[in-house]
Amino acid sequence: MSLEYRIERDGDRVTVIPEGDISLETVDVLREVLRSTVDSQNVAFIDVDMHAVTFLDSSGIGVLIAAQRLATNRGCTLMLREPTPMVRMVLEIAHLDGLLLQDASA
Repeated sequence: MSLEYRIERDGDRVTVIPEGDISLETVDVLREVLRSTVDSQNVAFIDVDMHAVTFLDSSGIGVLIAAQRLATNRGCTLMLREPTPMVRMVLEIAHLDGLLLQDASA
């Protein structure tokens, strides 16, 4: 299992694009990427584009929630976008889709 990522910036919006599995084996990478992104200067919005995530477990969910809380504490908005059907299902089962997912129309 591996996790790669890209970061794109457009003004005060940063998009983090993880690719691969978000699991216990790879979650440290995502944690550090999100933490450093939240700590960046002049960031108001962080989108985590989930279109290329092939697996998400509870450890990954924990990192996403922690990153969202950290972002909120710093006056920043962090939301997930474009989840794969598997990611959406995991978030729905955990009743976190309303908390973490940004509507595609936003």
